[in-house]
Amino acid sequence: MVRLVFAFVLVALAAPPLLVAAGQATPEASPPVVMTEEFGPVPADARGPAIPAVGYLVEEIGGGLYAVTEGVYQSIFLTTGEGVILVDAPPTLDPNLRAAIASVTDEPVTHLVYTHHHADHIGGAAPFAGATIVAHEETAALLARAADPNRPPPTVTFAETHTLTVGTQTLRLDYHGNNHSPGNIFVYAPAQKVLMVVDIVFPGWVPYPDLAVAEDVPGFISVHDTILTYDFETFVGGHLTRLGTRADVETARGYVADVRRNAAEANATVDFAAIAQKVGADNLWALFDAYLDTVAQACADATIPVWRDRLGGTDVFTERHCWVMAESLRID
Repeated sequence: MVRLVFAFVLVALAAPPLLVAAGQATPEASPPVVMTEEFGPVPADARGPAIPAVGYLVEEIGGGLYAVTEGVYQSIFLTTGEGVILVDAPPTLDPNLRAAIASVTDEPVTHLVYTHHHADHIGGAAPFAGATIVAHEETAALLARAADPNRPPPTVTFAETHTLTVGTQTLRLDYHGNNHSPGNIFVYAPAQKVLMVVDIVFPGWVPYPDLAVAEDVPGFISVHDTILTYDFETFVGGHLTRLGTRADVETARGYVADVRRNAAEANATVDFAAIAQKVGADNLWALFDAYLDTVAQACADATIPVWRDRLGGTDVFTERHCWVMAESLRID
């Protein structure tokens, strides 16, 4: 698994820092991810567009809204006529994020929205420190604790909802409670019918390990339903290359529901006493390690055959999703 993740990251970051205008064709695309023999092929639907040799891709979604990716992380920006609203600044896109914006507009970045506090999504924010930075109040508190110069503190915070209007454009920022992390917000562009919610749905793929390192597993599960209450056509998940659709969110919800159902079944049927007889009860942590791994494996064995041809990485991370889900069902 580690080899796969690092191969993916290295592919995304290996390109030279040259500037290409948005949409410009290039014959030199990034090489494909090399899969190790222990994992199956990635479904064709999981693959997004190739990353140009410059190391990043700019896609116009419509109505002045653009997406930027280097193949692993995603940011969006909105031209307004009075400055650019940028949403997230992953460090893997620095300094290409500034070049990407400059490739389609000469407007300066006047506003920066943080989806949440994690450094992998906003650790490249320092170059935009002069902008008005908007975030949820939970994010502001966590950033104050971190005191990270690469993540400047927000200048505007909110508790439930905030409407950000600049020039001709509007973004609605909503908070629906803890899921992936406290302060993880919905960024909704109503005119463009675009919704960005980071680290929940990974279009075409299963989540990052451990249900995307969810800090609140019940919140992670239920937020899929909340996402689908919005009127959107394009979904931005913050990771990988491809933009998503409502169908992608529905598919992700189905996968998570299956993991939950299969984890509950494994919790109810795996025989703890039989494992204790096999492992012994002297070392309780060894006993629980064997039990929890057996539960996770039973859940994965029921889940993987159904989803391996539908979502990328099913055979890579499902067992870890099952482990976290089963434990959440046991203690939450």
